Amino acid sequence: MMKVLVVEDDPFIREMAVTGLEDAGHEVIEAASGGEALRLLQAGIAVDALLTDVRMPEANGWEVARAYRERFPDLPVLYVTGYSEQMQPVPGGIIISKPYRMSQVINVLGK
Repeated sequence: MMKVLVVEDDPFIREMAVTGLEDAGHEVIEAASGGEALRLLQAGIAVDALLTDVRMPEANGWEVARAYRERFPDLPVLYVTGYSEQMQPVPGGIIISKPYRMSQVINVLGK
């Protein structure tokens, strides 16, 4: 079981991700914005994996991933995005296009 942080500002997509990860046996923490994710990090949260949207209020997914990787250098990072954009992923980060299926996420986390 992994503790996964889901950072997604769309409540429907966030709920889908949380439910899918919990159904797969993972513990889930959720944040509704990049800023909320950064505040969780400052509060001392520890996670095993990060699933983050890219375009969000306050801080984007790239910024969230960089901040978490500073504290957890080997943290698995999955970005989900509906845009093809200038990529600034952290090393080893995986990009999944929206709309995505939870099976894609579960398969990546299971590796």
